[in-house]
Amino acid sequence: MGAIKIMSLNGQDMIDLIPKNLQIPTSESINFWRAKLLAAMIFEVDPDVVGLVEAPPDEDRTRAFVDGFLDGIFNVHQAEKRGALGLAFLVRKTANIRVNVRSKDQSLKDFKLDEFDSDGDGIREKYTWWNRVPLEADFSDGGLKAKTTFIIIHSKSKGAFIPGDLFAYERLSKANRMKLRAQANSVRKRLNQLVDENGKGRVVVMGDMNDGPEFDIHAALLGGCFLEPLMGSIWDPVRIFHNTHTSFPTKDRWTIDFLDRVVNPLGSSKYGQPSELRSWIDHILVSPELKSSVVPNTAGILHKQPSILGLPGKFKGVRGTDHHPPFVALDL
Repeated sequence: MGAIKIMSLNGQDMIDLIPKNLQIPTSESINFWRAKLLAAMIFEVDPDVVGLVEAPPDEDRTRAFVDGFLDGIFNVHQAEKRGALGLAFLVRKTANIRVNVRSKDQSLKDFKLDEFDSDGDGIREKYTWWNRVPLEADFSDGGLKAKTTFIIIHSKSKGAFIPGDLFAYERLSKANRMKLRAQANSVRKRLNQLVDENGKGRVVVMGDMNDGPEFDIHAALLGGCFLEPLMGSIWDPVRIFHNTHTSFPTKDRWTIDFLDRVVNPLGSSKYGQPSELRSWIDHILVSPELKSSVVPNTAGILHKQPSILGLPGKFKGVRGTDHHPPFVALDL
């Protein structure tokens, strides 16, 4: 089938969009319009595969969203229930790709998270995935050259939502980064099983990793937060994963904007610093064998909010999601 377009999308708590009874909200509801806006973003990119983070918690509700707002053009391959936040692959039906999803029990073994010394002090801390264990699936057929493993990540948020209390902010920030470091280690172990010592292995890792290439003091002291340890070690360079957006303009490499947790309590900065920040936390990574599969000049990040007809004035400020999804075409 040639190149397929991949999109990584955080749907921002989609449990609110489709209720348990699967009834589509009416046009009087903000959830109806947020679902329409979210669907408009997917139509704008026009992907063959969507790695959906913060999907509805079960497959029936995700399929109701696809049927009600995406014209039913995708097959839904959803992970078993992982709390209130789901993970799912949406795969275009016409692509004829076969998807084999690994079970939650398998994933808990594959991405084992137990005791890990995150800060190198000789004491192993105890960690669990809670409800965010990654979703892994094998893609085959549909014109793919060979079976390819896809993994969706939704790692621990490193946000500290306690503005004004700087001591508590810093303490929680370090704890969050330590857990991210442990999660990265567990995922990297799985990647080392999928990619051999010669760099052979067809793997795509995507999703909301809640971490970017920027370092703060905690990430620096820990030797990385999530992204760098996940991508691989400089002492094992043949197995380092490639970020598909490295050639994308630096100034546009951001996938979320948010109000600064320290400055924002003032409403606007008193000293000239911005109260709104940007970060690059949603990524699409490929294994070394697939580095050459990235189609040149296809990597993008959707910063434009698509307009939709009929949006009521009272919902003009509504966004489909607070994330800006990255996408790229891969010749798999």
